[in-house]
Amino acid sequence: MEVSYFPEGGSITDYVLDIFGKRIGVSVTRAMKKNFEQFTIENATVLLRKKLKGINQSSKNTMIKWHKQILHVWAFEDNAVDVLLIAWSELESYLKSNTVLVVTVATKSKELFVDQKALKNI
Repeated sequence: MEVSYFPEGGSITDYVLDIFGKRIGVSVTRAMKKNFEQFTIENATVLLRKKLKGINQSSKNTMIKWHKQILHVWAFEDNAVDVLLIAWSELESYLKSNTVLVVTVATKSKELFVDQKALKNI
């Protein structure tokens, strides 16, 4: 389903799905640093704040209204889950009030965390 926004040019939701008759917006991101360096609580806090502000903005500007949003975070290692959960618990309620956090650990899918465009130029 294509999502339209007004005004255009702001944050967007990656896709929309219907679950049990409820429309849900989904934003996707990755919990990572360059060269697979340690992902810290500070990194998680910055990432979550940025994504949640975008989610709240896209929810206000969408022409399609949804029930909630999911923030789906891909993580390369189990440690990132703990870090994300700590950062999530410390965020202000208003940022995350209408969002569900889903974290997927993909330890055997490194290609999710590598810039595919950069690989083609090597």
